Amino acid sequence: MSTHPNQSRVKGFSLLELIVVMAIMALGFAYIAPNFARTVESVRFKSAVREVASGLRQVRGIALSQGREAVFFLDVDAHRYRIDRRKPQALPEALDLTLETAQAELTGPGQGNIRFFPDGSATGGRIVLTWEKLKKRVDINWLTGRVTVADYAE
Repeated sequence: MSTHPNQSRVKGFSLLELIVVMAIMALGFAYIAPNFARTVESVRFKSAVREVASGLRQVRGIALSQGREAVFFLDVDAHRYRIDRRKPQALPEALDLTLETAQAELTGPGQGNIRFFPDGSATGGRIVLTWEKLKKRVDINWLTGRVTVADYAE
């Protein structure tokens, strides 16, 4: 039994090859990690916008179905909102919020209501949500009570 000279050589990776692969992986993670965090925050922002719009639509639905006035309350400073008589819900602290509503619906500094009526109409208004360079507005039409979401353009 004779062995071939190449058969005695151990198969595997050299230390240099492993170091090169590890360096490439480290560069990849260094690029991906900051972008991943940014993506997660962007998703949280979009979720908050949908949450506010959905809450407003729920309040309108309550007014229509129960035949009474219903209120969406927003506390800009505390980053909280309340759907009619339910308990307050929190919004991410990283958001900047702005509330535009009827003067009569302002309840304090940075606090106010959007009121919906049994016929579906509302006091109207706008909620602007901002996170870094992302900016969305949630508009409430006073005549129809319709809630729409759009990019904010000044």
